Amino acid sequence: MDQQTPQQNNPYESISSSIPTFDSFSSQQNMTIEDETIDVETLGNEDKKRKRKAPTRKPKAECWKYFDQKFENDEDGVLIKMAYCKWCPAVFKADSQRHGTRHLNNHYPNCESNPDVEKLKKQKKLAFKKSIGEKDEGGTSSGTLETWKYDEKVIKESLIRLIVLAELPFKFVEHPAFIKFSSDMQPRFNMPSRFKIVRDVSKFYLEERKSLFSFLSKDSTTVHLTTDTWTSSCKRMNFMVLTAHFIDDGWVMHKRIINFRPIHSHRGVDIGRALLECITAWGLKNVMTVTVDNIASNDKAIEYLVENLPTKYDNGKHFHIRCMAHILNLIVKDGLKTYKKEVDTIALAVKYIKHSSQRVTNFKESVENATDSKKFLVSECPTRWNSTHDMLKTAIELKDAFFDYDFNNSCFARDLEETPKRADFEVCRKVVQFLEKFKETTELVSNVSSPVAHLWFGEVLDIDKHLREWQANASFKNMIGDMRKKYDKYWGDYKKINHYMYFAVILDPTMKSEIVKYGFKHLIENGCMPMDQDEEDSQETPFQFLTPDELCDKFVEKVEKDMGLLFAMYKEKYSTTTSSDLPRPMSSKSGSSKSRRGNAFLNSFKDKLGNKSSGGEDELRKYLKEPRLELEDDEDFDILTWWKLNSPRFPIVSRMAKDILCIQVSTVASESTFSASGRVLDPYRNSLAPNIVEALVCTQDWIRTSSRNITMDTLEGLMKDDELAKEIQEGLDKQKGEQGQGREKNVQA
Repeated sequence: MDQQTPQQNNPYESISSSIPTFDSFSSQQNMTIEDETIDVETLGNEDKKRKRKAPTRKPKAECWKYFDQKFENDEDGVLIKMAYCKWCPAVFKADSQRHGTRHLNNHYPNCESNPDVEKLKKQKKLAFKKSIGEKDEGGTSSGTLETWKYDEKVIKESLIRLIVLAELPFKFVEHPAFIKFSSDMQPRFNMPSRFKIVRDVSKFYLEERKSLFSFLSKDSTTVHLTTDTWTSSCKRMNFMVLTAHFIDDGWVMHKRIINFRPIHSHRGVDIGRALLECITAWGLKNVMTVTVDNIASNDKAIEYLVENLPTKYDNGKHFHIRCMAHILNLIVKDGLKTYKKEVDTIALAVKYIKHSSQRVTNFKESVENATDSKKFLVSECPTRWNSTHDMLKTAIELKDAFFDYDFNNSCFARDLEETPKRADFEVCRKVVQFLEKFKETTELVSNVSSPVAHLWFGEVLDIDKHLREWQANASFKNMIGDMRKKYDKYWGDYKKINHYMYFAVILDPTMKSEIVKYGFKHLIENGCMPMDQDEEDSQETPFQFLTPDELCDKFVEKVEKDMGLLFAMYKEKYSTTTSSDLPRPMSSKSGSSKSRRGNAFLNSFKDKLGNKSSGGEDELRKYLKEPRLELEDDEDFDILTWWKLNSPRFPIVSRMAKDILCIQVSTVASESTFSASGRVLDPYRNSLAPNIVEALVCTQDWIRTSSRNITMDTLEGLMKDDELAKEIQEGLDKQKGEQGQGREKNVQA
C-alpha cells in the first residue's frame, strides 16, 4: 500500500513536521486494513459456499443512532447484518450490499415508541391558536392557524402558570374531573401530583428571588418603594406588602413585589422596623423614596426609617411621598358630604335591588321597558369614592327604569324609607359631571407601568383650576369650600410639596422650568403662595415688593438651586464612571509654557472659574438652557425613550432622570396586592404558612411581569406543605449566609 503523507494545516509549519514517522505510518496502514472487507473462501468436502467475515467498520448512516446492529445467519445460512430498533421489537435486514438503509430511515421517524418522534416528523400538525381577549362582532373568538408539536415541558410550564395566576389550590391537579379533562385533551401527558406542583412553585420563587436580589443590591440600582398594610379576615393576622419600582439599564420601568409578610401591629414603629428588616434583607443600598398612605402611623414609620437607614438621598429630606390617589379620595369624600342625602338615597336603592335575584330580574325587565341602555347597576365600595362615581353614573342613565320598577313593584317604596326622586338624579348628575376630572386624574396617577411623576405638578394645578371654575356655581359653593380646605392642607403651600416633584417636571423636556414658573404664577395670582421669607432670603428684597414675574423667577431659581445640589451629589458619585463619556476641552497650552507656581490668588481664581465651567455643571446648565420640546396636541411622547436616546449627551443628568422619573405618586401597586392575597388566603386555604403565602403572592407577580422561563428539568422528589415551608426558609437562610460571606470578603478586600 502506498505511503500517505499527512496534510499540513499551517503553511508556516516546519518541513520536518510533514514527514510521517513510523508510528503514524503503521497506524494509517492498520486503519486502511480495518476499513476493508475481507472475503474468506472455505472449501468444504460437502458444500462450497462463500462466507464473509463481519466488517469491523462502524456504520455511518444517521439511522443507526436508533438501531442496534447484530450479525446473524439468514435463511440461506449467510452471515448478514440485522438492525434491531432500540424502542420497539421491530427487526430489519440491513446488509449494505443487499438491503441498504432505506427501510430503516422509513421506520425510526414514525416509531411511536421513539421519544424523538415529534422532532423527527417533517410534517407538523396544524392547530388553531386562539387570541386571548379578542372576539369578533359575532362573539366568536379570533385566532390564527399555526403548526404544533407535543412538548411536555411547555405543558408543565403552562400548568404552573394556571395554578399560580388563577390562584387555584395545589390539589386541583388531583381532582378527578381535571385529570379526565387533561387525559381527553392529551393522553400522553402525565399529570404531576400536587406535591410536585408545589416544588415547581418553590423552585421558581427561590431562583427568581436570587436573581432579583443580585440586581437590586447593586450600588448603581436606585429603588422606590410603596407599602401598605392589610388584615386577613381568615387568618386574623396583619400583613404588610412591599413593592419595589425601578428603571433598568435599558430604560424599561419595572414593578416587583418583594415582600408579603406578617406584622404584629399597625403601629408606626412596628411598620418602620419591618420595613427596615425587608430593606436590609434585600441588600437595598439606594432607597430614594417610600410612598405611603396619609395616616399618622405611616408618618411615624417614615421617621423611623429616616433615622435608621444607613444611606439616604439628601439625608432623607424628600424621602416621604404621600399617595396622591389617597389625597384625592379624602378631598372628594369631604365634598360628597354636602350632598350625602341625595347620594345615599340612590345608593340604598341600588343596594336594595342588587340584594335579591328576583329584584334583579324585575329591574332588568324595567330597563328593557323604559330605556335603551345595555348597562346595569354597579355596586358601591364604601372605601372607594370612584366606585360611588360609577354607581351614580350608571344609575342616572337608568333613572327611568327606577320609576318603572317603583310603579310595578309596590314593595320598593314600602321597604325603603325614601325612593329616588327626579331631583335626586338631577343633583347627582351635576355631581358626577364635577367628579369626572377627579376620576380621570386618579386613573392617570395610578399607572405603574410608565412614569407619572413628571405629570404630578400639572395634575395638582389642574385640580386647583377645576375647583376654582366650579366654585362660581352657587349650588357647589359649599361643597367646593370643604374640598378646598383638604386641598390646601396637602398642596396649598409650595414648600409642603416634595421637591422631587419639581425636579421630575424639569426633567421632562416638553415642560422644563417653564411649566414650574407658569404654575407658581397661577398660585400667586390666586393667593396660594406664602409671602414669608426664609432666613437665607432675609437679606434680599421682601416678596411683597416684587412683581408676580419677579416672584416666580425667585421661586424657580430656588428650585433649580436645590436641583443643583442634588446634581452635585450625582456628579460626585458617578463622575468617575462617566468621565470617559464626557467631552474633554481642547488644551491650547504649548510645551514651552511655564506654570505659575505659588501664586495663591491665581490658583483660587482658576479653581473658582473651573468649578463654574466644568463639564459636569455645564451639562445641567446645557440641559436647562435648551429650548423646550414642542409637541402637537395629539402627538405621543415617550419620556423614557427620549432620555435613552439623549443619555450620551447628558450622562449624569440622565441618571438623575432615571431615578426621579420612577417615583411613585400612589400606593395602588401595593394595594392591588391585597386583592390577590385575599383570594390566596380564602377560607379553604387559611392554614398556609406565612412564607408559602409570600412565595405565592410574589411568584404570581413575577410570572406576570417577568419574561424569564420557568425551568422544569431538575426537579426533585415530592414534598408536603409543611416541608415546603421549611425548605423555603432554609433557602432564604442560605441566601442570607451567602450574602453575609460576600460582605465579609468585601470588607476584607
